[in-house]
Amino acid sequence: MKKLFLFLVFVVIASGAEKYDCSKKYCKQMRSCEEAKHYLNNCGKEHFDRDKDGIPCENICGK
Repeated sequence: MKKLFLFLVFVVIASGAEKYDCSKKYCKQMRSCEEAKHYLNNCGKEHFDRDKDGIPCENICGK
């Protein structure tokens, strides 16, 4: 029973993990606009918004 409880706790903690990390360096590595926005807003990747209009990776997010 204790093992089941620990397993369930682990699953709950793991499912709450962030969807994206900050390891990618280039827009071509992004799989979605949502991911590009995460990198711009949470990872300090200002170069993802070269023209400073608030839209990252315009090849993915459009203009």
